Amino acid sequence: MQVERAYEKFLLKANENFETSKIAVDRGRFTLLFNEAQNKMLENILDRKADDEYRYIQKLLVKNKEIPRETSQENLDLFPLPKNYFDFSSAYTKATSKGNKCTDVKIYLYEVKDDNIIEVLQDEFQKPSFIAREAPFSFTSDKIAVYKEDFKNDSLVLSYYRYPLQIQLIDEEDPESAFNEAFPIEFDDKFTDRIISMAVSEFEINNSNDKFNINKQQSINKF
Repeated sequence: MQVERAYEKFLLKANENFETSKIAVDRGRFTLLFNEAQNKMLENILDRKADDEYRYIQKLLVKNKEIPRETSQENLDLFPLPKNYFDFSSAYTKATSKGNKCTDVKIYLYEVKDDNIIEVLQDEFQKPSFIAREAPFSFTSDKIAVYKEDFKNDSLVLSYYRYPLQIQLIDEEDPESAFNEAFPIEFDDKFTDRIISMAVSEFEINNSNDKFNINKQQSINKF
């Protein structure tokens, strides 16, 4: 669906719910509402883990992106997250043993919370192990921290969900500018309609229209 068409459908749907007067939303505000709505739709699907809906977002899955180590500390290696990172899928590292006897060995990772990391590192069965080919990791700021003991993590191989392309105006300073065709809507019409319903619901919340729950439910549920 072209962005201009999505904008027209948004206006039609929003005006259906405002019975007393016709509402006006410029392209600049629609751009903000639509981008927020598609990000929320992606978050909803990932949170609900609904297998039959994952097909809508598979194009956003970046598989096996290799990321070089950025910095090292005594018991961990740090890897920067990609700028378009949205959510985690899976990861492993390519590691070298102490003394460089074995290289390019795959270490499988499992996530731990920062609050539990000291306990994990002291646990014989959970701490990093080159022999077991396992190590814990945690998120810290815009990085992934991979813990180690008798080896070093040379690179991280990360599979993740990226942000959808965010629609834009040609002139960001002009709220009635035409849409920039270099930033299209990535989803099919069926899913785009659900994003539009979500955008309308957010607009109605901001404008105190009590029908917003209907549109929100339409966006979350499959048609």
